Amino acid sequence: MKKSVPTPEAPANVKAGLVLVAVLLVIVGLIGWALWPEKNYTEVPVDVLPAKAVTPFVMSDEKAVFAEYAGSDSCKQCHAVEFEKWKGSHHGLAERKPNDELDLSAFSPSKSFQHGSQTTKAEKKDQLYQLTSLGFGDKVEAYPVERVIGHDPLRQFLVKGPRGALHTMEACFDPLRGDWFNVYGNEDRKPGEWGHWTGRGMIWNQMCASCHNTRVRKNYDPPTDTYKTTMAEMTVSCESCHGPMKAHTLNPAIKTNWTRDQHTENCAGCHARRGEVTGDFVPGESFWDHYQLTITDGSDIYYPDGQIRDEDYEFASFISSRMYHSGVRCMDCHDMHSMKTILTGNQLCMRCHTAGGFPKAPVILPEMHSFHQAASAGNQCINCHMPQTTYMQRHPRHDHGFTIPDPLLTKQFGVPNACNKCHQDKDNEWSLAATEKWWGEKMNRKTRTRATLIAKARQGDQTARDGLIALLDSDEMPHWKASASLVLDRWVDQPPVTEALRTQLKHEHPLVRQSAARSLEPAMQAPGVRTSMEALLNDPARSVRVAAAWALRDTVDLNSAAGKDLQHMLQLNADQPSGQMQLGQFNFARRDVPSAIKHMETAVSWDPNSPPFHHDLAMLYNASGNQTRTIQKLQDAIKLAPNEAQYHYELGLAYSETGDLTATVSALRECVRVQPRFARAWYNLGLALNQLGQTAEAIAALRQGEVAEPGDSSIPYARATIHAQLGQKTEATAAAERAISIDPGFADAQRLRMMLQRP
Repeated sequence: MKKSVPTPEAPANVKAGLVLVAVLLVIVGLIGWALWPEKNYTEVPVDVLPAKAVTPFVMSDEKAVFAEYAGSDSCKQCHAVEFEKWKGSHHGLAERKPNDELDLSAFSPSKSFQHGSQTTKAEKKDQLYQLTSLGFGDKVEAYPVERVIGHDPLRQFLVKGPRGALHTMEACFDPLRGDWFNVYGNEDRKPGEWGHWTGRGMIWNQMCASCHNTRVRKNYDPPTDTYKTTMAEMTVSCESCHGPMKAHTLNPAIKTNWTRDQHTENCAGCHARRGEVTGDFVPGESFWDHYQLTITDGSDIYYPDGQIRDEDYEFASFISSRMYHSGVRCMDCHDMHSMKTILTGNQLCMRCHTAGGFPKAPVILPEMHSFHQAASAGNQCINCHMPQTTYMQRHPRHDHGFTIPDPLLTKQFGVPNACNKCHQDKDNEWSLAATEKWWGEKMNRKTRTRATLIAKARQGDQTARDGLIALLDSDEMPHWKASASLVLDRWVDQPPVTEALRTQLKHEHPLVRQSAARSLEPAMQAPGVRTSMEALLNDPARSVRVAAAWALRDTVDLNSAAGKDLQHMLQLNADQPSGQMQLGQFNFARRDVPSAIKHMETAVSWDPNSPPFHHDLAMLYNASGNQTRTIQKLQDAIKLAPNEAQYHYELGLAYSETGDLTATVSALRECVRVQPRFARAWYNLGLALNQLGQTAEAIAALRQGEVAEPGDSSIPYARATIHAQLGQKTEATAAAERAISIDPGFADAQRLRMMLQRP
């Protein structure tokens, strides 16, 4: 949308970037292996492999693929001990048909429970397990249970939906407590909502199947919006982790010899919050060829120190940890087949943190380290460094970031600390005093500095910028370089940031390259950026190629390997509203506005309660010249997210295009009320107030903008023009000189100063 006067636009505080489709998983447990050190990631520099080595992903023939699988029962005879461990594990029971042995007590005698305004009844009737609940068509009906997913501490139930979909009911059973409960807690979700069990947010084919079963083919057909999902075997079978073993059963000499990193990445595909790139991960292949990992970034998905906040699972936290960076892998703590830890309590940690333990691991005496008595909960390593968060109402999960409790971060930025999670009768000042007494200056460590920089960047604090750039130039772990790259996106228009991110496009780890590419997306016009991004189209990691292709979606050759990979990913995720939003963005970049609008309208219809969908549709209507619909959709977005400053800002710009300056001022005032540091809103507010003849208020607004963004030369220049109009030569000259001091090459400001200096 145009602004009131023609000056360069600063980047929006909220940008429509690469959408990562989060997949909801409930499997617990990792794989075990022997303990020895190894480099924590594989180096894959971007300029090593020639372009001809890059080929697009092609989904192999389903019948031929499934023929390579022998089934778990084929393992039993030769691997009886391992088979028995697996059979009763969370993996072995990840998904199954209902049966009397495990499910009868939940359904017989019949049971009903209240959740919100609704009631669900569980019963076994006519040899069928069924749940009677408010469902499709806003009707209360009985739904036969097709499958059960999960085992302990909760079980969910799948029922048939339309178009070949299975849906995961909100009614869950707790086998330990023996009661039914609502997985959404106190929420009273209703049919028509994306997150209700009848909505797309609980479609098993997309959200659950791939991680609860073996080699799943989703088989979604976009034209008909239908599924024909298949799999090699129900549940997380032996071959989910070991790969297809038909050849091994015929000739036991045929074995796979994977590295420790390959074993860990086999776990990662399901134990991560990530977006799907191919929809067909094969054990032994690179995680970075099949997924785009969600990590600590500018959102609140993780806390600034990397602790999990949303349902984030384990892998991203793990690779952010010093443990992972030192060479520890999943299999060093977890038994490969039972998924349980190989030792209990502190014994597991002391396996490394003792004399002669893991190389470079500091020797720790628990009581001296924890300042808690030996038998107390506070002396358990995991209670401080792997605090638990409960998800799905009944499922406590340990944070695998191995973070350090820091009450100072709690005080400054609201980051939780393990001290107060345990000592709930104490306040944060008590915890802060204790840590300072015990550890003193040692608490001023790299982890605190890093978390502080990320927290400040999320607040838009410019003082974090140089520290984050320095982090990129340091020996920091790849995960945190990737995080720094992502939170620097708000300053990507500034040359020092642009250059720092360009450097990261050649980092040895694909996560860093991918993250830098995402942040550089809005800076394609900056010197050298497009050329650097084009080099990534031949990157050896598919996730990086796709990120680059997305950033270059306006010009990328759709017949190239990267172009085909991008199109495959877009079609793979087209069954979700976020996937439709991506298709809308893609078509808009390719200058097909009608198709873009169609996809975004689909996204809104599939999830009418998501503000970004209304916002993006508004932007497309604006591009088509339909200002009435633009304003309507921005108002819809604001109703759903009244504290999203960007929406108010864009509503103000939309009103300005209609000539309604009064409405423009009202919307921009609301924007700066919500976000006082929104410099461009102050800038446009000043311009609009000036056009209304409210010059004093206009100057005051522009001064607020200068405080919010001292590095933007256009704001003092705009103020200088108003002072000049009012005949205030001294003030106008000072403002023009301020603009020139920020940007010595600012020609308009120089001309204005020269004019003001004339007698």
